[in-house]
Formats: sequence, C-alpha cells, structure tokens
Amino acid sequence: MATLLTPPHHYLNESYGIKSWLLTRDHKRIALLYLATVTLFFFVGGSFAVLIRLDLATPAGDLVSDETYNKLFTMHGVMMVFFFLIPAIPSVLGNFLVPIMIGAKDLAFSEIEPRKLVHLRPRRPLHAVRARNGRRGHGLDVLYALQHGLLHYPGHPDSARHLHHRIFVNSDRPQLHRTIHRMRAPGMTWFRLPLFIWSTYATSLINVLGTPVIAITILLVAAERLFHFGFFNPAVGGDPVLFQHLFWFYSHPAVYIMVLPAMGVVSELVAAGCRKPVFGYKFVAFASLGIAVLGFLVWGHHMFVAGESVYAALIFLDSELRRRDSISGQGVQLDRQRCTRDRCRGKRRCCTPTASSVCSRLAD
Repeated sequence: MATLLTPPHHYLNESYGIKSWLLTRDHKRIALLYLATVTLFFFVGGSFAVLIRLDLATPAGDLVSDETYNKLFTMHGVMMVFFFLIPAIPSVLGNFLVPIMIGAKDLAFSEIEPRKLVHLRPRRPLHAVRARNGRRGHGLDVLYALQHGLLHYPGHPDSARHLHHRIFVNSDRPQLHRTIHRMRAPGMTWFRLPLFIWSTYATSLINVLGTPVIAITILLVAAERLFHFGFFNPAVGGDPVLFQHLFWFYSHPAVYIMVLPAMGVVSELVAAGCRKPVFGYKFVAFASLGIAVLGFLVWGHHMFVAGESVYAALIFLDSELRRRDSISGQGVQLDRQRCTRDRCRGKRRCCTPTASSVCSRLAD
C-alpha cells in the first residue's frame, strides 16, 4: 500500500503565531480562518433560534418582549443567510480548492482576502446581541424601507450602513472570477475544469452582478431615513414597489448562491464515488451558468400580489414558464448525476461522502 508522504513545510507549519495567521495571504490558511468565522456565526445565529423557541415554549411567550422577539427573529435570519450560508462554501472551499483545482499558485488579488476577513470579524455583527436589551434597532427596519416612518427610527441610523458594508464586502467575490479566467495552468481549458469550478464561477457571477444592487438599495434606505430623500416612501414621493424590485432582483438569484456551490460539491462526490466522470459534463457546466443568468430574469414572480402592473406580471409569468420549460438547471444536474450512478456497473465505492450525495439527490 502506498504511503502518503507529508512535505516538511506546508501551510500549517510555514509560520507560527496569531499574527502569522491573521496577516497571511495563503489561500489555504484564509480558507481555514473563514471556516472558523462562519462556524462562529452559525452558533450565534443558532443561539438566537434557541431563544426564539424558548420564548414560544409557553403560551404566554414571556421570555422576551415582543420587540426583542422581532429583533431576534430578524437577526437569526441575517446571521444564517449573510454570515453563514452565503459565504460558507464559496469562501471556505472556494479559497481552499479553486487554486489547487486549476493549477494556480494563489487567488487573484490575494491581498484583498485578509482585509475581507477582517471586515467579517465578529465585533460588528455581534452588535446584534445588544438587540436583546433594546439598545440598538437591528431588525426588519434595517432592510424594509417602510417598516417605520421617516420621523421615527428606533435605532442607530448607521446600522443600515453597517449591514450594507458587510454584505457588499463579504459577498462580492471578483477574485474567483479573475482567478478562473486568467490564472489557469497551461492546458487547463474551459472544458477540462472540474464541475465544482463551474459552479463556483456561476456563483461568483451572481455575486458580482447582484450584490451591488442590494448594497446600493440599502444605501438608499439609509439616505432616505437620514436625509428624507424620496426614494421608497410614498409620503415624500417615493415608490415602495421600486424597493421590492431592487430587493428581489438580488434576493432571487441569492438563493442559487447557496445552492450552486453545494451542487458542484455533490457532482464531484458522485464522480469520485463512481470512479467515472459525470455523464453529460457540458450539460452540467452550462446548466450552472444557465441558473446564474436566468435567475436574474424572473424576480418579478415574487411580486404578483405586491402592486406591480398587469403587463409586468404577464411578462414575468411568461419568462418564468419559459425558463421552467426550456432549461431547469437543477433538473439537468440531478439527471446527469443519476445517469453517472447508473453507469457505475458495480464500481461505486460505498463511502460516506458518496452516500451523502445520493441521499441529497433523493431528497430533491
């Protein structure tokens, strides 16, 4: 049996000390730091969920006040979505595996990653803990323009700016785009890329195109509250439906930010467990890009009862039906993975990752 030799110097023992880790530019070390950070946010968001369930354990719901309950509910969602689900796979597996899989020495703009990791530090997001004693207005009032009137804002007005800054800095990932485009090893053509790289590329495309929209939207909400500009509040000439258009233009593709990297991981696990390449490789690769691109064209189906015009509703309904009929990216990937498993002919390795990937597909 072959013996795996560990090199004498690698990313874990290259240097020692907290400073060497916090100031590192090694993509593997940065990936481990992201893993520790998103794990911390997972437990913080989970603690909010525990408080919510404890409050609902009794009919009276007297553990926290109604206002604190709303803040806990909202901050649980913000933590889990923006600080755990969205950065988990792209920031951890993306940083660690993308340069290795394409033969690059490091990520493009490697000096940006330590700064982004510093911006994801626990101090600012953990201000949400102060919502329990009512001293800071974190809640739906940060995101939704009409949650409170312009003359009554029960919290710190900078909370919207902080949330905008965190979402934009931590979700926008042009480095992955640049790395995959320009730093591939010689001979690593597009159709030799692993499917995880394709799904990461599609996820980065969604981040680059969609994140600036929600970031600017939250800036407009903050400007409206601080300076009484009429963007979304009809009392000062704003349009509340415009806010929903901008919000859902990002939030519908944001679903695929969470799903696409996981689908790429499952494709790699199926191929490794079956000891065969994924059947219909090009179909799966283009399905990932199709999910990313077409996700920006159908955001209006979230607003059929929100006050959009009849003509806009008809256009979005038609585009949604055409998208479902012409290409269902999730269906294409599921079908190709199932075909790969069927072609194993007894060569499948019954290991835990393969079993988990099969179970995830059965759940779909």
